[in-house]
Amino acid sequence: MKSTLPLGILRNVLALAMLLGACCCARPALAGALYKCAGPNGQVAYTNKPKTFADCKVVASYVDKPALKSAADDKPRSEYRSESANAFANVVSDNTAVPAPELVPANAQVSYGAVYKVAKANGITEYTNVRPSHGAAYRVLFTYIANCYACDVHSKINFGAIALNVNAYNDAIAAAALEYGVDSALVRAVIHAESSFNPNAVSMAGAQGLMQLMPGTANDLGVENPFDSTQNIRGGARYLAQLLKQFKGDERLATAAYNAGPQNVQKYNGVPPFDETRVYVERVATLHQRYRDATPAAPAAVVAAVAVAPRS
Repeated sequence: MKSTLPLGILRNVLALAMLLGACCCARPALAGALYKCAGPNGQVAYTNKPKTFADCKVVASYVDKPALKSAADDKPRSEYRSESANAFANVVSDNTAVPAPELVPANAQVSYGAVYKVAKANGITEYTNVRPSHGAAYRVLFTYIANCYACDVHSKINFGAIALNVNAYNDAIAAAALEYGVDSALVRAVIHAESSFNPNAVSMAGAQGLMQLMPGTANDLGVENPFDSTQNIRGGARYLAQLLKQFKGDERLATAAYNAGPQNVQKYNGVPPFDETRVYVERVATLHQRYRDATPAAPAAVVAAVAVAPRS
């Protein structure tokens, strides 16, 4: 989903950092801020040591207890990666089960990263988007992506041939699709297009989770935790249903609105003349048809459960 909202939503994500560091301890707590900066080559850098970077903006504050001290290197670092999509699963939170990454051509590029909380051996807690060395005590707070998976105008991925994921989140997708009257294959296609099934994804614009809901949209849809896969899918399906109703069942206009906003679809009386939106609409349509042909019917237990559940 496209938006001009800032990354202030990261404050909510980084509440985890404050909770982890707030436990009682005799030693004094350390307070600081996480900054989003520009590195020396223009790359994105997340760090709590902004002095060596430019254009730094605070995205969150934190309070942490210090780690055990010993001599160790504590130099600030930055990194922004553009690697094959096969490597995407490497930055997923270690406490979240996600599907195996799909196979894509070796030259397919997905720009992404993660923000890590690192307990340094010298007693300092560091926040950085550079993967810690092997054996370091760290936790992935969240992952981020430069843009939605199917939004890169210059992507070399063949969406007509790329491997599909027909098994992930089956029950949640089937239930949400049935509840809101949306084709489950369309829901799955949008998940694929938005996050490539990464439930921890945060875009540079602040969109969150599997269906990349913007914070305001998620709030309107009643999604309390956008990183909870069931809530995110339910919210995304509900939003798709609203857009399909608004645009009289036209899936191309609904998916264009999902990407660029309904106001732009209304303004241009059709798919907006944005390169990103146009390729997004085509790629979602391709994925939708392929998932429609490949996705099995919803489990009978899910159909029965949803049929008797109240609709909100």
